[in-house]
Amino acid sequence: MTNTIADVRSQAVTDAVRATADGCHMVTLLTLTGAGSDITARPEALPGDAVTPDTVTPMLTAFARLISRHAGMFGSDIAGYAVVLPAERVAFARDRTGAGYAIQLPGKPIELRPDRWGAIEDGLTAMIEAAT
Repeated sequence: MTNTIADVRSQAVTDAVRATADGCHMVTLLTLTGAGSDITARPEALPGDAVTPDTVTPMLTAFARLISRHAGMFGSDIAGYAVVLPAERVAFARDRTGAGYAIQLPGKPIELRPDRWGAIEDGLTAMIEAAT
């Protein structure tokens, strides 16, 4: 089977998120940088109180508004964004092309709340769309 460009990118995003998520012990926003198969993820230091699974969606909405007012924050090196939910052993990412990813992380989930996953995916989509 031949890998398409989308397959290569999907694997690169998944690998970058998993590698970085391994060190995340609380809800974390990741910025994905790079292109093609060369994607890296970096955790962002966020101001204020610790982000929780219940507060991450409003935070993503606020970031989308900020990005829409300051498009320079979404430079050409930004490949996308991801949110890591370590207790649920899952991460969600959205890349610059609009592709979305639900990434299962190794380990057993302590908590599962799929009821909030759609809102997180919507928040990541809003951040990507705000830059375009």
